[in-house]
Amino acid sequence: MAEALDLKTVVEAFRIMGEYLRDRNTLGEVVVYVGSAIMLQFKWRSSTRDVDALITSVGNHGMVQFAADEAARRLALPISWLSESVAMYTSRSEADTDRIPFGVYPSYERPGLRVLAARAEYVLAMKVMALERSTFDDRDFQDAIRLGGETNIETVTDLEQLVRGYYGDQGVPPAVLARLDELASAIVAAKRAGPRR
Repeated sequence: MAEALDLKTVVEAFRIMGEYLRDRNTLGEVVVYVGSAIMLQFKWRSSTRDVDALITSVGNHGMVQFAADEAARRLALPISWLSESVAMYTSRSEADTDRIPFGVYPSYERPGLRVLAARAEYVLAMKVMALERSTFDDRDFQDAIRLGGETNIETVTDLEQLVRGYYGDQGVPPAVLARLDELASAIVAAKRAGPRR
């Protein structure tokens, strides 16, 4: 199993990518999702297995992938550290307003790579949809509880509206609907208990 990536390592990888692209007069853009987006926005996630992202800059996908390969080489990361497999879980109705800027690399003055992250509400919707599958540590459920604490979403109705807002055209799987009451209760309980470290 690959070693987890911490924020410092990911930011350094983005810096190397930005340098690589800038040196080739290219401006690339990636959008980061799920656990990686959580790590970029909240202190309670300290690492990620890989960076779930989509290369969204038009016309230079290959060059951005080469930049990611260069970062992997220089930092001894797995070649798949920047994973686009998240594409199957993104919403077809995703809009620019569902993303927030994270950074420009190597610097704002000399840009090569622009990095955006999915908003907390969008990541929460993705995590709720992921409840269709079960995992050993139920990490998606635990992440959804904490994301509920970062948003104003806490009731079953809130959760249904959020998920349908992003995935309504796909429908909400019965396995997900079956866990919404449990999730809403856990979000409320966590908010009452106060912030966790």
